[in-house]
Amino acid sequence: MNVEQQLGLTIIGVFLAAYLLELLRGRIHRSRQPGRDAIFSLAGLMAQVGLSGPVLGALSGWALITLLPDSAGSWSHWPFWPAFIAFILLEDFLHYWLHRYAHEWRWLWKLHRTHHSGTAMNVGLVFRYNVFWTLLLPQSWIAALLVYMGQMEVYFAITAVTFTVNVVTHMSSRWDLWLWEKVPAIRPVWAVVRKVITTPDTHHAHHGMGREAHSRGNYAVVFFLWDTLFGTGKIPHQAQTRIGLPHSGRLHWAEELLWPMVSKPVAPRASPAAREA
Repeated sequence: MNVEQQLGLTIIGVFLAAYLLELLRGRIHRSRQPGRDAIFSLAGLMAQVGLSGPVLGALSGWALITLLPDSAGSWSHWPFWPAFIAFILLEDFLHYWLHRYAHEWRWLWKLHRTHHSGTAMNVGLVFRYNVFWTLLLPQSWIAALLVYMGQMEVYFAITAVTFTVNVVTHMSSRWDLWLWEKVPAIRPVWAVVRKVITTPDTHHAHHGMGREAHSRGNYAVVFFLWDTLFGTGKIPHQAQTRIGLPHSGRLHWAEELLWPMVSKPVAPRASPAAREA
C-alpha cells in the first residue's frame, strides 16, 4: 500500500468515525430523510474514490507529462512552509470561486445542489454531492501537480487541513458558540479568527434557511478571509433553525446524484389534505 492509499484510508476512517459519533448522538436522524442522506453520502464518497481519483489522476498525469516532461520532481527542493502556505491559499481561493459560481450559475448549481438538499447539519454532508461534482474540485488537480513536481508532503498537509476543517464545519456540534458563551476571555481573539477562518457558525449559515441564514455567501472552505475580502461573508453568531432547501423533499434522487445524465422535474408540492393524510 502506497502513502496516497494510506492517506485515503485515513480520511475515510476519520469520516466514518465522525459519522458514527453523530449517529450515536442522534444527529443523523434529525434529517427528514436519513436513509436517503446516507445513500447520497456513500455515493459521493465512492465517486471521489472510484471516479474523480482515477479519472483526474489519468488526465492530469497525461497533461503534466505532455506539457512538462522534464519537470518531474523539480520542486522537491522547495522548503515545506512557503510551499504549503502558497498552495493551500491557491486551492482555497479557487474553491471559493467555484463554490460561488455554483450558487450563481444555474447549470453549475444543479451539480452542487445535492450538497444543500440535506435537511440537517451533520458530517454526512461532507460527501453528500452529485457524483460529477468531484471532477470539478480544484484540490484534485492541484494535488496531481504537487505530487508530480515533488511536493508530496505539501499535498498531504493540505489534504489533512482541508478535510479536517470540512468535517468540523459540517458537524452538528456548535462548540464555537459554547466557547463564546462560556469562555469570554477568548472573545477578542475569536472575533478576529472567525473573520479569517471558516467556522461552524459561518458554514451552518451557508446551509441554512431563514433570516439568520446566508446561503448566497460564506463560500470559503478553509479561509473565510475570501468572503471577508469579497463582501460575501456573514457571521450570524447563532444556531440555524432550518437547514436545506425549500424543495428538498421534492427533488428526484436520480437527478440529485447523476445530473446532467439524468434530468427530472421537481415533484409538485403536496396539497394540505395529502400532507394531513
